[in-house]
Amino acid sequence: MFKVYHKKVDLENLDLKKVYTFEEFTYINDQLKTRTIEIDEEPITLFEFDNGKLIPMPQVPYAIEKVVSKISFQLEYWNMSTNQNGGVTTSQGGFNFYIGGKRTIRAPDISYTPNETDLQLNQLQNWTFKGCPFTPIFLVEVANIKKESDFENYNDRFRYEFLRPETSVRLCFLIDIGPEKRKIYSWRKYQNNIVRQYEHEWKDLDTKISDQEVLPGFILNVNLIDKALLQRQSDLSSEDKDNIGCPKCNATFTNDHNFLKHYLNVHAYK
Repeated sequence: MFKVYHKKVDLENLDLKKVYTFEEFTYINDQLKTRTIEIDEEPITLFEFDNGKLIPMPQVPYAIEKVVSKISFQLEYWNMSTNQNGGVTTSQGGFNFYIGGKRTIRAPDISYTPNETDLQLNQLQNWTFKGCPFTPIFLVEVANIKKESDFENYNDRFRYEFLRPETSVRLCFLIDIGPEKRKIYSWRKYQNNIVRQYEHEWKDLDTKISDQEVLPGFILNVNLIDKALLQRQSDLSSEDKDNIGCPKCNATFTNDHNFLKHYLNVHAYK
């Protein structure tokens, strides 16, 4: 298949007004795994797909990607340590939101798909976008909101794409990490598919909707985000500790890293 589309698609001269087939979209994104193109002087390594139109996804600045990494780490740690066994994905993980009956591929910065959905996926759903559409229940976008139109773009994306009645998404966070202010916004889907948007202070945030937790026990820790954005000297001078005992077995360790690795591998993530 790729040999055919290699002749038809000129990656250096993509026409964003053109309607592309889904096979062409798949071919283009596959090629961008090993190369980068520029559109309007922005480096592009991924496209989303909207009813035949290619939507460029520019590479993000270093600071934003550091925060994405910290949040996905928190989510995966919760997923492992509570034996949820769901799926945590980042911005290379796309979903077909099937908007208006049309195949619509979106790739949130961070998302969580529960175990009950993951277990039902077949090979087409796991390895292609050709199977029956499915969506996560929770997702996060990270941004530096500079003007009102930036916020409105995210508001439209959450309300009219991610939280549509036919999707499984129940909760969305927008993490605004601007250097002069930091805020968290959330969009929550209530009964009868009513979507409400909230603005939160910069503090730890749970996933409750009407006193029910979308992710039971998960708390977004903003202190880890703050640390990711600090530019600090490495501190490698701390000495090993003596006999850190595992509370689950008789194993002992001389540093926190080895203890945590043991605890996760042996006890938390079975």
